[in-house]
Amino acid sequence: MELFNIRKNINISGGLTLIELLVVIVIIGILTTMGFAAVARARDKANNSRIQAELSQVRVQAVSIRNSTDSFTDLCAGNTLNDAGYPDTLGLLESDITTKSSAVVDCYAIDDSYCVRARMAPSGYYCADSTGYAGISRLDCNGTNYICE
Repeated sequence: MELFNIRKNINISGGLTLIELLVVIVIIGILTTMGFAAVARARDKANNSRIQAELSQVRVQAVSIRNSTDSFTDLCAGNTLNDAGYPDTLGLLESDITTKSSAVVDCYAIDDSYCVRARMAPSGYYCADSTGYAGISRLDCNGTNYICE
């Protein structure tokens, strides 16, 4: 009756095979990569929001400077914000943008016009000007063009 009493030699162990272990490592790597990408996008959005908020404050300061001096020229110094002339306002705003967002602020002003911009991540510029426009710059804000839109 050995014919019906066949035992199968099955070795059941609690460990993982090498293939299973590699599959788990690959899945963990993919999930980690997706997490890092999401964190990077969130950081870029936060930095862009900071730039927009700070440049909105620059617009308020520009109006204040214009009201007190009848000109926008004191807003900028050397193609950047006049942090020496207004350290408690423009200096703090520029410092906040450059240190926390790693963006460079460009500022150009003449008597009756100004434009201020900062690079956003991953590309493009956020710009504010004396016409009241504040948004993604379509035109090059520079020493000859003081309009962002």
